Amino acid sequence: MRLKKFSMGRVCVVSCLIFCAVLLLGHQSRAAAHKLFGNMTYLTDSPYIVEKVTLVDGLCVTWNGRLHHSMYYKGRYVYGDFNRDGLKDAAVVIAQSEGGTGHFLELAFLINDGGQLVHRVSHYLGDRVIVNSLKERGGKVVIDMFVHRERDCRAGPTKRVKNVYDYLNPNPDLVPQS
Repeated sequence: MRLKKFSMGRVCVVSCLIFCAVLLLGHQSRAAAHKLFGNMTYLTDSPYIVEKVTLVDGLCVTWNGRLHHSMYYKGRYVYGDFNRDGLKDAAVVIAQSEGGTGHFLELAFLINDGGQLVHRVSHYLGDRVIVNSLKERGGKVVIDMFVHRERDCRAGPTKRVKNVYDYLNPNPDLVPQS
């Protein structure tokens, strides 16, 4: 009986150590991804202010006279082969603003050119939408998010949607997922 208790205790300790190691590795890979995506160069949708910005620690604010453009990395990303060339690409959520109350989210496709990830294309997600999750499915990005209904206040979108974004389709018709 004493041997069974000892064995059961050992199994629990080993299981806990494995679980902790997996969590630590997951945390380290997320930290590396946040460092990478938070310090990349992105295209903007404000070419009259600035065409490209390089984020530093996830943020960049650029001034052009009285006009300003800010962009930051939202901490959401997914890996996949979005241009179907066999290399690992990424898709990240970034936010842009030019002052005022707008908080415009975009899905930025970062394509692997064989040496590094390069921002090629973005898809507009909306103003002050709430992103619940990003998933890669078949070389496409599926985003579960809340968007605004007609009578929603700007701070609280209530319509839940799942949209599919495809890098190879530059002007996508969104395909709702059930």
